[in-house]
Amino acid sequence: MTVSIDERKANRRERKGAKELLRIGLKVWFYRKDRLAPIEERALKIANQGLRDALRAKKLSSQELEKKARILDDALRKSGSHYYHKKNWVENVEMLLVAAIVILGIRSFFVQPFIIPTNSMYPSFYGMTPHVYEEDPPNFLERGVDKILLGASHYRMEAESSGTLYLVLQNGSSHRYVRANFPNGRFFIIPTMIREYVFEIGGKEHTIKVPAEFDMDELLSKKFAGIENLRDLPMVIAQDESLTRGRLKLSEKKFSKGDIPLAFDVLLGDALFVDRMSYNFITPIVGDPIVFRTASIDRFNYELGTKTFSQIGEDKYYIKRLVGEPGDKLEMRVPDAIFTNGTDVRKGVPGILYRNDQPIDGSNAFNENRKQTEFFAKSAKHLLLAGYPGYRADGLLANRSILNVPNKNDPKNATGTNGYFAMGDNSTNSLDGRAWGFVPEHEIVGRALFVYYPFTKRWGPSN
Repeated sequence: MTVSIDERKANRRERKGAKELLRIGLKVWFYRKDRLAPIEERALKIANQGLRDALRAKKLSSQELEKKARILDDALRKSGSHYYHKKNWVENVEMLLVAAIVILGIRSFFVQPFIIPTNSMYPSFYGMTPHVYEEDPPNFLERGVDKILLGASHYRMEAESSGTLYLVLQNGSSHRYVRANFPNGRFFIIPTMIREYVFEIGGKEHTIKVPAEFDMDELLSKKFAGIENLRDLPMVIAQDESLTRGRLKLSEKKFSKGDIPLAFDVLLGDALFVDRMSYNFITPIVGDPIVFRTASIDRFNYELGTKTFSQIGEDKYYIKRLVGEPGDKLEMRVPDAIFTNGTDVRKGVPGILYRNDQPIDGSNAFNENRKQTEFFAKSAKHLLLAGYPGYRADGLLANRSILNVPNKNDPKNATGTNGYFAMGDNSTNSLDGRAWGFVPEHEIVGRALFVYYPFTKRWGPSN
């Protein structure tokens, strides 16, 4: 006898449904057998066994399989409680709860995701960085691909009138901070702070809003003037009473209505996993890229009597390079030639970091920053050899100042807690221990482990 394709498909569907019913029947029996009356428990057990035997049989008619399934269905209706007929939402909730518990457990004890917002660790780790389009901004499809692969958010300004391009200063600053709600909030709905830049073209204002951690000043300086700092641009005082704020002239070019004076992407900072497990068994060592919370740093340094230059004032996660362990002696030494060869020191005076009277070692970032400072001492050219700007003598590590990292065994340490000293690899753009002091041991979360996004050459184990 020939069996049609439709019949074979129907048989497969029946067996699949019977298997799902048996799975639920076994689950109910295991979960509820101690709460069922003996007669209900026995009926459910026999019904499960009957359907199981039917499914194992090599030759079994559809009618017999359906009969066994109905017997189990009747038993489940009597003793299945909320596990039967409500199985979809119950099992989905169970699955979500188990997944949430597993994720929270992994995050709390093993690895934690972390996205780097700023460029204080550049070029070891990237924060949000711009990609400026000089012409031909990307189309919708290209923006979609960049969003997926690089986490890129696209911004553009289209001239609504003709004229010269100015940046309108707001209370003397290039921007102001505002609270963004939907759809510009975090994940579209969570209110967050953003930076608002206001431009003027032909007397009409144009606004661009970017993430609060993204500093657009350098982008504007380099694109329109090829310089490092907006403060070097000429100030223009508005003559029109309706525009009483000062303005910076960004370009001599006259833009026409419909032109795009500015188009750029903000690329997402490196997303990495933080190893929370290792520091439960070993202590952090110099050279580690550490992630720590800032909640008690201000209080800790106050109790130590540290003469800090600023306070953090908030509870956030930071990532910096560990440069000093408890009991270490740190010193920044500026080569004498730096002061005599015309080196540009507007971003701080380049120095070589010493740990316990030796040039600090233990990380590629240490070596590259030292080489850069040595290059500055030999040449006045403002040229970066490998992207590292050289450490800068500043704050607690001013030139030739000795800094002792607190040890809990030191009688002078009233806190009874070990301290650690951390700095950014990008010393010219890092608010770090030089300003706010030491990190207490209990605030260290873990070590940067693996960059998992975006999909660039930086993807992989961190260094």
